[in-house]
Amino acid sequence: MNWESLRPHLASVKGAGGAALTLRAGIDAMEAETLVCLRISDSGTAGLTGDDWDEEGNFRRLCVQNFSTGEETGRGGSFGLGKAVSWMHSRLLTVLFTSSVHGMEDRGLRVFGRSELPAHELGGEAFLDGAYLGVAAERDGIPVALSDWREAEAASPLQLDRAGLRGSGTSLLIPAFHEPDRDDVGSLGIREPEELCRDLTDAAAKWFWPAISWGRLKVRSRVLASGESRASFESRAEVSGLWAPFLAASRAEPAGEPALVPGDSAATDITGFPLPSRIHPEDRPELLHPALETMIRVGVTRVSPSEACLPCRSTIAMIRGAGMVVDYAEGLRLQDGGSYCAVALVGSALLHTFPSEALETCREFAGDAEEYFRAAEPVTHDDWIPTTRRLRESYDWRGSAGRLRGLRAEIRQLLQLRLLSADEPAPDAGPELLMRMLSLGEGAAPVSSATRGEKPRLEVRVDREGSWFDPQRGGWAVQGELIRYGCDDDSVTAGLSFRSIADSGQGDSWRISGLEIHGSQKNLTMTDTDGRRLVFSVARGFSSVPFRCLVSPPAGVDPALTGFRQGG
Repeated sequence: MNWESLRPHLASVKGAGGAALTLRAGIDAMEAETLVCLRISDSGTAGLTGDDWDEEGNFRRLCVQNFSTGEETGRGGSFGLGKAVSWMHSRLLTVLFTSSVHGMEDRGLRVFGRSELPAHELGGEAFLDGAYLGVAAERDGIPVALSDWREAEAASPLQLDRAGLRGSGTSLLIPAFHEPDRDDVGSLGIREPEELCRDLTDAAAKWFWPAISWGRLKVRSRVLASGESRASFESRAEVSGLWAPFLAASRAEPAGEPALVPGDSAATDITGFPLPSRIHPEDRPELLHPALETMIRVGVTRVSPSEACLPCRSTIAMIRGAGMVVDYAEGLRLQDGGSYCAVALVGSALLHTFPSEALETCREFAGDAEEYFRAAEPVTHDDWIPTTRRLRESYDWRGSAGRLRGLRAEIRQLLQLRLLSADEPAPDAGPELLMRMLSLGEGAAPVSSATRGEKPRLEVRVDREGSWFDPQRGGWAVQGELIRYGCDDDSVTAGLSFRSIADSGQGDSWRISGLEIHGSQKNLTMTDTDGRRLVFSVARGFSSVPFRCLVSPPAGVDPALTGFRQGG
């Protein structure tokens, strides 16, 4: 680390800001009797490829660039922000790297380091923020630090010789490691090392059990003390116990019987899910494609009462090809009081599921679907939403945004109505759950007279109990009532629209057709511009009148499974 040269720069950062306080604690940690470091190593990967100036190489992307992850298909992230976590957990704001680069193993280990210290002054000279630890060199007359190549033994004092690891890969060391977001740490800034190890592997099992089950990832965590050749504690991430029901759900065969008793698994395919055309980047034609249709595999496993303490019970693990659980989405409570573990797999993750006719149809588009869902993830990688910058800039997303926004609600309905229930709704009744979600109103008796002095208003009240699902017409026969309140002479208006239920933002608009007014239309006018919203206007003298209409979903949406709500 060339600590004698780095220390004065760290100590010169003055003030009471967070960085200055963290660096002071880091200097104390370096000079204390015990120094805590966290080392993270991988193997079976390409390593830090590319020369020091290669913008597309792994070396520059990880060690030098900020907010960059590239456009290649199959990458896990989208923003280049995750690596910042490593520097945040060093009291020195410093991370060291060694790498055995694939195809260049004979050169030894590539060694480099980076410190995120702020801009500062030292010895009357001003320094910009950031410092790079490497071999001193010049580029265009400017001093730079280049990565160094050393024999593995030369990296041993840095605890980065990669002893015991096979194949190419990268190791990073976080010196003066601490846990800044916890309040249960000791004097060294961390919990007991054994507890930390268990939590690391438990978290890996929770969030990466798909990759572990696919054989793509193995995770172990160890406690090592300097001067000792063996670990004093070791923990491994395993897909068992808590996460086994999710694994069983991901491997369930579609088109089977519903899961009705603990231990049962069931699955089905959502077909015809729109994949909008990709129009950018124009200089990468191999990434572009026309509008397509993909599928989503939904699976579920019933869990027994003894497993009711599952921390993620009655949730849906959202998974794409990176092998990470994007989120555990909240599921609906079952009327029978049971619990379940469900999965929704998209993109390249479908290649690890049970084969089906629908999967064979869209197998060749799995990579394109993977990139679409990757683009739909926000910075936190915990959702799929149609409002990310990457998705809006890369795809002609108009017309498909509502379907993506309402995906979680659609999956919840499918789980409850098809995979976790044996009840078949009557053809003229529709699912009871959708009836409860259909409207905000509770129904009311006709208003015979207006209340004197009340401000005039028009209410469009939908009668949920009097509405039903019409399978022949592929929609809901909705009936309700227009009711005017107030005595003033002013005309009043109100709108009627319906949208798919979505977790965030607004879902897709449903079409309204076949409007029937059952009564006098005196003093009533209606406007229907595009079939997705009706506007009613009533004058003085209007009291109330019943109506009926057909509410139909957007293309590709199953009206018997997708909930919708009333709008104005």
